[in-house]
Amino acid sequence: MMNLGQMFEETCRRYPDNAALVYEDQTIDYRTLDRSVSALAHHFQTLGVRKGDKAALMLPNCPEFVVAYFACLRIGAVAVTLNVLSTPYELSFLLADSDASVFITQPTLTKRFEEIRNDLPLCRHLLTTDDLRRITAAGPFAIDIPDIAPDDPAVMIYTSGLTGKPLGAMLTHHNLLTQSPLLKTICSADEAFRGLAVIPHFHSFGAVGNMLGPMWVGASVVLMERFTLDSIFKTIEKEKVTYIAAVPRLFMGMVFHDKADQYDVSSLKFCITGGSAMPPEFIPLFREKFGVLLVEGYGLTEASPVCSVGRLDMPVKPGSIGTPIPGVRARVVDETGQELPTGGIGELLIQGDNVMK
Repeated sequence: MMNLGQMFEETCRRYPDNAALVYEDQTIDYRTLDRSVSALAHHFQTLGVRKGDKAALMLPNCPEFVVAYFACLRIGAVAVTLNVLSTPYELSFLLADSDASVFITQPTLTKRFEEIRNDLPLCRHLLTTDDLRRITAAGPFAIDIPDIAPDDPAVMIYTSGLTGKPLGAMLTHHNLLTQSPLLKTICSADEAFRGLAVIPHFHSFGAVGNMLGPMWVGASVVLMERFTLDSIFKTIEKEKVTYIAAVPRLFMGMVFHDKADQYDVSSLKFCITGGSAMPPEFIPLFREKFGVLLVEGYGLTEASPVCSVGRLDMPVKPGSIGTPIPGVRARVVDETGQELPTGGIGELLIQGDNVMK
C-alpha cells in the first residue's frame, strides 16, 4: 500500500508535462513541481528534519504551500497546516503544542513569529516563501526517503476545541489516501480537469478537494490567494476551470452577482459545496442560472474530511448531504446509542478508514 509521497511521485512520473499549478501568470508542470519538492525535502533533511518531525506551514493558496506540503510527506515529516490569520498569541500555542521544528510563512508575516520566537525553543528554523524559491531553484534534488507506512502521520490540522483551545487532528497517509481518489471515482475526473482553489489549502476540505484530489489524476489546480466575485468569474473563463469545490457562501454569491451573465462559464462541469449547510433552494437556482450541477457533501476535519457527498449520476436532492463515500459507514442513533429508522432525528456516527487515529 502506497503513501502520499509515492502517490505524488507516481503522478509526476505519469504526467510530467501536465500543468500542475496555475498561479497568477505562472504555470508549473508536474516535472518542475517534483524537482521543487525534492529540493525542499533535501533542505529539510540538512536542517535535521526526520521522519515524524513537524513542519508548520502558515501560507495562503500559493505554489510554496504545495511544495512545502509534499516535501514534508516525501520524507515522512508531518505538515502542520495553520490559518494565515493566526495571531502571535494563537501561533505561540499552535507551534508549541505541535512541537514544530520548522516554521514556513510569507515575508510579510514573519513579524508574528519573531514576537514569540524566544518562547519556542523547539521551533528553530524560519523559512519564508523567498527562501523556498531560492532553495527549490538551486537544489540539490537527491533525497534519502525513509520507509513510510500507511499508518504513519502525514498532516496535523487544528480544529476548534471543546475546552476553548484548538485541538490538533492527526491524519495518516492512509486516512488521506481514502480521500485522494474521490474526484476520480465519484466525479469521473481525469488529467484534463482544472480545479479552482479558492478555499484555503490549510483547511482539510481545501487540501482534499483542491489539491490531493486533482493531483491523484494529474489534473491542474488554479490557485487564488485572494479574490473577488469578478476575479473568480474571470479566472473560470480564462483558465477554463472544470470544477469548483468551495463553501456555500461562494456559490450563493455567484448566483446573486449582477455581472455573472457577462462571463463564459461553459467549461464548468460540476461544483461541490461543503463546510457548512447550503440553503436547499440555492441548489436548483445555481443549476438554472449556470447550467451546472451543484452537489453537497458532508465531512469533518477528524474524518480527513469527506464522509458523504451527492453523486453526479444520481438525482440531486436539495438539502441532502448525499451518500457515504466508499469505505465509510454512517448511522443515526438516539441518546442511548440505538440506531434510528429512516427519517429519525438523532446523532450522526461515522466509521471508516478516513477517521483519524
